Amino acid sequence: MNQKFEVIDNFLDEDSFLELKQFITTPRCDWRFISAVTFKGDRGNAKDGYFIHSFKDCNPTTLEDRFPVSPHYQKLDKLMHKITQKVDYKNILRVRSSLYPRRDTQSPNPSHIDYEFPHKVCLFYVNTNNGYTLFEEEVKKIPSVENRLLIFDGLQRHSSVVQTDTPARFIININVV
Repeated sequence: MNQKFEVIDNFLDEDSFLELKQFITTPRCDWRFISAVTFKGDRGNAKDGYFIHSFKDCNPTTLEDRFPVSPHYQKLDKLMHKITQKVDYKNILRVRSSLYPRRDTQSPNPSHIDYEFPHKVCLFYVNTNNGYTLFEEEVKKIPSVENRLLIFDGLQRHSSVVQTDTPARFIININVV
């Protein structure tokens, strides 16, 4: 990946994608509410929380699991296998899915980086909607298109922009080193 980010459409074959989408977008996936979209003291959008399902979350220093790995982690096997073919990494830092409820208006959530050290971010878009990922430096928008993978340098400041046209925006965020 020579450029700052790479977009790959139709990342998974259709059957694998539909199987993963069916799990993420139905009540079989357990969700936990987070009251603010960004963290580390930024409570600017505390009224605009979202839901996550944590598949894996490791301590960035020790790389040990901070929480038990989700019993549904195997649902990501095909996605993770395909990512290993595109991204060179040694360790997984975090894998979680996000569910953003529809908002009345679109505005970027606070810009952030996921970790303060070199890492890669892979965002997998589960459904198509008018939400997008916004890169601060280039003012570049990557639309939410189902079965799309976005890979980028995790030190790039970025933000999510939630949709207004569908009941929910679903993504899977994978952080690796």
